[in-house]
Amino acid sequence: MFRLPIHKFTTTRKVSAITTLASLFASTTTPMEPQTNALPRSLYPKEITYTSSDLARQDESPDTTWYRSPRFVQHIDDGAIAALRAYYATQIKDADSIVDVCSSWTSHLPETLKASRIVGYGMNAAEMKANKHLTSYYVKDLNTTPSLQEVEDSSMDVVLCNVSVDYLNQPVEVFKEMGRVLKKGGTAHMAFSDRCFPTKVVHRWLKMSDEERRKWVGGYFWASEMFEHVEDIVLREGGFGQDPLYVIRGVRC
Repeated sequence: MFRLPIHKFTTTRKVSAITTLASLFASTTTPMEPQTNALPRSLYPKEITYTSSDLARQDESPDTTWYRSPRFVQHIDDGAIAALRAYYATQIKDADSIVDVCSSWTSHLPETLKASRIVGYGMNAAEMKANKHLTSYYVKDLNTTPSLQEVEDSSMDVVLCNVSVDYLNQPVEVFKEMGRVLKKGGTAHMAFSDRCFPTKVVHRWLKMSDEERRKWVGGYFWASEMFEHVEDIVLREGGFGQDPLYVIRGVRC
């Protein structure tokens, strides 16, 4: 039986009845092969900076209030979820140690993955308690305290962040922390689509195309000065009612 995907309250797209039905069809199609492109340092200015306007949000009320109630919903459609799980299956090995930044009730990891340790950072305890992948978790607002201080230096193999990088208003500080906890050669994966709570994402995000957003997130990696080999991976093209899915990946230098 087909199941209508549950979305966030609002999106940056207008979704018609036709495109909603089309998404059900699209979720059954054969997944595309990932398309990988480099985002070299040369694409960016010598000094990468962000203005207060870039990272401001329409709703600056405390995120602790916004996320007080758990949301046991999916924020991308079934096809995008399948594509993300398939991607992680190629990137994460059994016995790897993982930090899941902006975690929730699901980490979109392969069901069979046997990681040695998965630490979640999120805003809602009930959601993370329900996440069967997490071995431990911390309730923390990274927009007020951009720190992963509970995790030791150079101790983790992978950092992931699913459909939430657009909500970080101190992204460079968070990316520096991701770099700190990763082992040399470890990888960080920022997955996102084109859906969001528009009042809570950073201002600049709403003014960019998907291609510009991918380059923008690549800039966070370079601005932190903790990563190399930054790449843009297109896991799923948008259109015909289906959610696009992108991952920006960096390697700890």
